[in-house]
Amino acid sequence: MMGEIAALSAAFVWACASLIFVRIGRAGISPFVLNTFKGVIALGLMGFTIAILFGHLIPPQLTVNDALILSLSGLFGITIGDTCYFYALEKLGPRRTLLFATLCPPMTAILGFVFLGEPFTRNMVVGIILTLIGVYWVISQKQDEPENHNADDFNQKLASHFKVGILFALAAMMSQSVGNVLTKFSSTEISALGISIIRLGGSLIGLILIMTWKGWWKKTNDVIRTPRIFIAIIVATFFGTFLGIWLLNAGLKYTTHTGIAATLSSTSPIFILPLAYFFEREKISLRAVLGSVLAIAGIAVLFL
Repeated sequence: MMGEIAALSAAFVWACASLIFVRIGRAGISPFVLNTFKGVIALGLMGFTIAILFGHLIPPQLTVNDALILSLSGLFGITIGDTCYFYALEKLGPRRTLLFATLCPPMTAILGFVFLGEPFTRNMVVGIILTLIGVYWVISQKQDEPENHNADDFNQKLASHFKVGILFALAAMMSQSVGNVLTKFSSTEISALGISIIRLGGSLIGLILIMTWKGWWKKTNDVIRTPRIFIAIIVATFFGTFLGIWLLNAGLKYTTHTGIAATLSSTSPIFILPLAYFFEREKISLRAVLGSVLAIAGIAVLFL
């Protein structure tokens, strides 16, 4: 039961962290800047933890090949994936973005079949179809128009905003799936925390290069000079990245079947529904609830 609780807790903290990250984005903080700060904070937290638990910062089993593979995994999964995720949060909001996150397991399964030769069963096909139907059903729902607003202008802007958000969400899920598959090529002797810290290190190298190339370091002043935003990033990173990954690893370790942990940890779209209603004042329709449940049911079929 401990593993199941941990996996569900991971889904809950990811939902809470998404609410915080979307508000940081609305404050005008660039997704690249936000991702860089998140990476530095998470790397510090994980580095301290792994040093206390294992007595080392870099896993002794790490080879040059593993370091390159995991760094590349971090570049795809975190540098590109998380940055696109933050853009999607800004455009779609936390509820719809987290719903798109249910596409990551199916995408990973497909890439695993193509590049790793992992089995691809009839149940997996059914699971992927259910997840796609659930996501499409929610995303295709017509949005309410605000009062005292030109309906044509609103619909045009909303459609444009929505399309861009969907593209970013899909790019985030594909990048994270590629990162997941690349991780499979690394040594199985490296601990989960060890893998996480190398991936984070690789992602930060990518972010630092992009920030330097674009000359965006001046934008970090907006965070440093605003303690409220800086504290919010620390809190969101602690719960969403550090604690979320730890809880997921605990869920994978202590549940009877890996698929159970994977399914339970993917229930963030369910947790976000009441949170979005109370904190974002979003109207939650029955269609949104049923679509989210259907998408998660697809993940359950995919894994179980």
